[in-house]
Amino acid sequence: MIIAMLSVTGYPARSSPIPKTFKNPFRNSHLLEVDTVMIHYRIWMSATQPAKGKVLFIHGFTGSTYSFRKNYDSLVSAGYDILAVDLPAFGFSDRGTSINHSQSHRAELIWKLIDFVYHGDTGQWNILGHSIGGAVAEAVALMRPGRIRSLTFIDAMFFDKNNGVMNVNLSQSRNRQLKKFYVDYVGRYLLTYNHMAGFLESAYGKKPDSSDVTGYMMPLRMPETAEAFLSTFTNCKEVVQLNSGNLKNIPVLVVWGSKDSWLPPGSVKVIKSFVPQAEIHTIEGAGHMPMETHPVEFNRILQEFLDSKNR
Repeated sequence: MIIAMLSVTGYPARSSPIPKTFKNPFRNSHLLEVDTVMIHYRIWMSATQPAKGKVLFIHGFTGSTYSFRKNYDSLVSAGYDILAVDLPAFGFSDRGTSINHSQSHRAELIWKLIDFVYHGDTGQWNILGHSIGGAVAEAVALMRPGRIRSLTFIDAMFFDKNNGVMNVNLSQSRNRQLKKFYVDYVGRYLLTYNHMAGFLESAYGKKPDSSDVTGYMMPLRMPETAEAFLSTFTNCKEVVQLNSGNLKNIPVLVVWGSKDSWLPPGSVKVIKSFVPQAEIHTIEGAGHMPMETHPVEFNRILQEFLDSKNR
């Protein structure tokens, strides 16, 4: 999917309102317009109040709040409040092609969402990011380090400095027919049930259940998803320069699947070189999505880490 996207040229930017039929995909779904960008988010409140801590989940490419479906209940039962967001272009959030998808701009949107939803609460957060969402989680932490209790990378992208994390220099051809061809190709052949089944099998390291595929496909049926996906590579200018050196005082957990073929386990060494205090855990036999394929072990590792940092 990504290879096909990288070949595409630019196209006119436009807004894309969320259809009414997609406004309440889950019982705890909410929509909020942040700086003209419509964000879908979900909230879980622990029965334990005050909660041990607040946890923010950020998904990876083609993912959504659905990606952590096997992790929420465990943390809520353990006494944590949870906020999960769909990044713009993904899940049930905005499909507008004029949105800036840089890590720092995504982080700004998330903090504004948090400030609105939690009415100026100044408490600290535990931030989790998977895959590409790891770079977003890092940006969220670096934007307001004083508001961060911990940061967790799950088979994640990481940056030393947020220059060119997602940006791809694509040719600026004005051939509208070529642009249309690529958008149609992504929509008709890549954003399909069969392709998603293969996509997840590669990520999981095993065949997914039909319910897994259906859960991922549901938001991909949003209008203009193909155009929005492509814009994540062409419209991502950083608005704030960030440096990983400012993570030195933040507790960091790194969880990786030993059989991740997308982001090899050796990537952990890179993170450790920049964040020496990072606590590393490898889940044997897991692929790129250990929180889904090995939820019991993943939840245990995560909860033990969070409990140690939220006393």
